[in-house]
Amino acid sequence: MKWWISDFDGTLTLRENNHKISLEDEKFIKQWTKNNKFVIATGRGFLELDEIIREKGFEVEYRITNNGAAMFKNNESIYELSIPMSERKKILENLTKLHKKCGIKISDTKNTNIISGIDEVIPRFKETLVFPHWFSVEDRFQDFMDEILENEKLNNISLYAHVQDFDFIMQLFENIEGIKIVKTAPFVLEIMHKDVSKHLGIKYLQDKYNIANNDIVVSGDGDNDFEMLSSFENSFVMNSATPLALSAGKIKIKSVSDIGKYIK
Repeated sequence: MKWWISDFDGTLTLRENNHKISLEDEKFIKQWTKNNKFVIATGRGFLELDEIIREKGFEVEYRITNNGAAMFKNNESIYELSIPMSERKKILENLTKLHKKCGIKISDTKNTNIISGIDEVIPRFKETLVFPHWFSVEDRFQDFMDEILENEKLNNISLYAHVQDFDFIMQLFENIEGIKIVKTAPFVLEIMHKDVSKHLGIKYLQDKYNIANNDIVVSGDGDNDFEMLSSFENSFVMNSATPLALSAGKIKIKSVSDIGKYIK
């Protein structure tokens, strides 16, 4: 039996398919789970992912969420790795500087809240990659300041920003201890505990079920997939992946159904 651990956005869902899972890939996933295990490892939160799994009727016992900051067996929380409480005040100070300059979303083990957007009638940069809806988000930043400071389960802060602002944002957080900031999409930076990775969830499964490396299959497309793509031989990276992910993956594929050509 093989264990396939896959990223979701940009891997199961592709831009050329309107960011949806193709019927061919749905068919492959359902065929795979007749004799093997399928695990989704995503930057999305538990509730959002659970809704998708139910809608598609996929057999997914384990879910690695928030880029590896949390893991679930069905509805049961297996582990969680939160943003250090000792650094929350500094983080909030920096988020206040970024308020209205980028979209902000915060997530804990199960809940996700969009708390602010970009306050620009006309984007500052003509060719921005930021999706249009981030320019019309209701501003709830003040309502969630205490949540950022006090929620012990807070494990992810996502920033939806102009690429031209990335260097400034990275510099704001570079001296904060116990965290890392990762580019997870063309216009998204995510703040998380320094030890968080999707590979953390895979390691848990390997230890629990004594799974050999050659029985692990991974697929991904983003910088947040680097650790898992670089750790296994059965490593599939999307043609449209980031340069970092492409450097880590062993086999390039157009869609996840192509995995069936290599893994029987």
